[in-house]
Amino acid sequence: MTRYLKSKFAILITISVSLLFSLTVWFSVNAIVDQLINLWALNEYDIAILSMILIFGFVTGGVFSALLNLSDTIKTKNFYSLFAGLSALTNFLVIFSPNFLWLLLFRFFTGFFLAGVYPTAMKLMASWFQKHRGLAVGILLGALTAGSGLPYVFNIIGSPEWRLLLSISSLLALIGSVLIYLFITEGPYVSHGAKFKLSNLKVIWAKNSVKYANLAYFGHMWELYAFWVWIPVFLKESYNLSYPSGDATLFFSIGTFIVFISGALGNAFGGLLADRIGRTKFNIIMLIISGSSSLIIGFFFNNTILALIIAVIWGITVVPDSPQYSVMITELSDPDYIGTSLTVQTSVGFGITLISIRLLPSFVHTVSWSFGFTLLALGPLIGILSLILLRKEPDSTKIGQGKK
Repeated sequence: MTRYLKSKFAILITISVSLLFSLTVWFSVNAIVDQLINLWALNEYDIAILSMILIFGFVTGGVFSALLNLSDTIKTKNFYSLFAGLSALTNFLVIFSPNFLWLLLFRFFTGFFLAGVYPTAMKLMASWFQKHRGLAVGILLGALTAGSGLPYVFNIIGSPEWRLLLSISSLLALIGSVLIYLFITEGPYVSHGAKFKLSNLKVIWAKNSVKYANLAYFGHMWELYAFWVWIPVFLKESYNLSYPSGDATLFFSIGTFIVFISGALGNAFGGLLADRIGRTKFNIIMLIISGSSSLIIGFFFNNTILALIIAVIWGITVVPDSPQYSVMITELSDPDYIGTSLTVQTSVGFGITLISIRLLPSFVHTVSWSFGFTLLALGPLIGILSLILLRKEPDSTKIGQGKK
């Protein structure tokens, strides 16, 4: 007989740890990309596709779940546990891939099933926290960020054989699935009835405040995942330029892990700060710093240490605004349209990342790494302008109970 946790602190820790473990499968393949390059003679466009295919699967899974209203028809903890377990399975199956195409297929389905993990974790957390929800969601997103960077730890301790690393990340995801199934259930603030409806799309986009919140989120997503995918490559090539006879694996693995962990801490503290100073103010500050980082980091490509410092600053500020966009949508949307609004925001946002991830290596080929990341500054610029317009909307006072 299962015994569900009742302490909010224990629930916060358990859901966060589960998500941290489950999200290790997201970037597990990226952490061993050098071994895959040697195994199948991959080029940089193959690497881009490798990252894009999981996100494409995530978008597909999110739309599929929303159209069938799976999160409403399946008990929340069971839905999370099932999809986390399936993502662990498909990630594990990668080790049996006979060629690159099979690997891409398994990665697609890993992303497909992860679409039932991250949003559902948000729903579970929100069901237990009404007050200090921004802080709770910030900690949860911190776990997501740390989980995405955790596979790089395995490179730090000796770059294990790639099948072993994938097996470990799959086991962690399975543990994350079991933790939720055994110890967590929905809290007293659970919401029902916010279902996805295609007929609501026109109504949602017609509301200026929701439109501007979405545009800001889209700008944020243009920057975020392209940064996460390509910063290890940038750090590796920067090291090789400065130390051509050295081994860059340890440096870029440590550097990338620090970038992710810094972002995780930024998420936790960012949620608290956003609750205090206002969501739009906080997000504008984060976008200014992260956008500036994308513009200047290339100037330090020849200085490996300074490049890493800028990367860490960028990592701290590129992600803490993310949960605030979703919270704003729940505050600004009509309750009947919240489900559709969040589905549109997440699906379009992750779809946009496919474009920036794919374009960045081509842009780098044209302008070099000295200016390559400047392409991503377009996202923060759009985000800042959208948030300024949002603050002028009459119903923006609904954001943060008046602390917009």
